[in-house]
Amino acid sequence: MSPTFLHEFDSLSSSYTPQLVAGLAICGAVLVVSGHRLAIVAFLVQRLIVVALLWPSVRLPLAAVMLLASIAAALVYTVTEGRLLIAARHVRHTSQRRSFLVQVPFRALAAALGLLVTYGLVQGYGSNLLPLAVASTVVSLLVSSLLVVILANTGLQTGLGVQTFIDACRVLYALWQPNSLVWGLWAVCDVLVALAACHLRNTEVAVVERQTAGECG
Repeated sequence: MSPTFLHEFDSLSSSYTPQLVAGLAICGAVLVVSGHRLAIVAFLVQRLIVVALLWPSVRLPLAAVMLLASIAAALVYTVTEGRLLIAARHVRHTSQRRSFLVQVPFRALAAALGLLVTYGLVQGYGSNLLPLAVASTVVSLLVSSLLVVILANTGLQTGLGVQTFIDACRVLYALWQPNSLVWGLWAVCDVLVALAACHLRNTEVAVVERQTAGECG
């Protein structure tokens, strides 16, 4: 385990880490509750917070690569959702919005439960294994990623959950001496996960459109 990482994380925790970790928890809750467009924004903010937490302890090129990969993934999601929004039919959009509004109370309850589970795990077990700031960061990302994947009803939401899980693993990996090649491969995987999630999203929309066209015909 890298003492440099722990030292930098601890020094950061005396100033900004509590606020950043709280921001991670809020972003995780928003990811669980929100629809696609707001979830993309929450993902990007969450990833920027992770970059800010790791920035003092990893070398500048590694943090920059992670930042660029995050922006690229967010752009892939945004372009996909923007194109689908422009091409969306009013009937389908309205039905999806009603379905989402029905799910909001359940998702909000799941997000609240996730926050309680995060607090319980960190207080009960996490602080015994890792420094409090690191444990809070990792547990918050893990819990929110699992909730997003479990509650996902589209490929895009699944992709956001997978990338949140990757963030938790990345923080744990940074406890040791990060290898530049592994870090670069992680960045490539970020973009590939985003592309795969958007491909699934496009496929789902195409299937719904064909079904709607068949019903109208």
